[in-house]
Amino acid sequence: MGRRGEQNAPLGGGGQGHGKRHRVRRVLLGMVVALVAVLLVLYLGIHIYAGSYSHATATAREALETSSDVRVKRLDSGDVLFVPSDAGRVSAALVFYPGGKVEVTAYAPLLRRLAERGIACALTRMPENLAVLAPNAADRSRGELEDALRVAGCDPLNVPWMMGGHSLGGAMAASYAGSHASEYRGLVLLAAYSSGDISKSGLSVLLVTGTRDGVLNRDRYNSCLANLPSDYREVRIRGGNHAGFGSYGRQDGDRKATISGGEQVEATVQAIVSLAGSL
Repeated sequence: MGRRGEQNAPLGGGGQGHGKRHRVRRVLLGMVVALVAVLLVLYLGIHIYAGSYSHATATAREALETSSDVRVKRLDSGDVLFVPSDAGRVSAALVFYPGGKVEVTAYAPLLRRLAERGIACALTRMPENLAVLAPNAADRSRGELEDALRVAGCDPLNVPWMMGGHSLGGAMAASYAGSHASEYRGLVLLAAYSSGDISKSGLSVLLVTGTRDGVLNRDRYNSCLANLPSDYREVRIRGGNHAGFGSYGRQDGDRKATISGGEQVEATVQAIVSLAGSL
């Protein structure tokens, strides 16, 4: 009888070990299921939130046409390139991030005019129209623009590069430029600010805002000026508002502009061309 008890003991211990492993697997499986559920809810929440966005106007769509002055190329990635037809006129290059919940092509009028002035541009498409979901998207769009410049007969390494963006896109552009300062010489912030400290980055920074902007958080904007290099430039467009940097209609919370969208875009182009000329 004693020997039988000794023989059965290991079997009982093995059963307990197997049950414990089974419970651990069930707990781990439950954690994985819960994590997947949380991620799914988060994804659906973002998708629903971003589902209502500002669409590009007919004016913006017209700016996507290639002309004798500017070659426009829409890529499979969703990015849009604007390259001066005469490669010898390329004086600088700009990678641009669109504002939050705004269709990327809404900024075609602005970037087209810049290309007409010799600045090659890459308009970077964002997932769900939110730059915060892909802050490093410039890795892709800059490479695309470099390739296009080479095909056009321009060496992309011989021109100064700028990062830029509008609103949320500007904030993400500032973050990207700050961590890639050796690759860029200028930063263009349209109704935007840098939350991170880039004061020692060596970047030449241009800030452009409209005096009728009802969306930009002015207190936050002013407090973040300390994050910029001390020689930053600031341009305030009299009568311009928040939405006027793109072509997507009225934006909730914004004030009515007292100048046309075309006038605001032209004033912005002049400021950016001036910055590019100083790099």
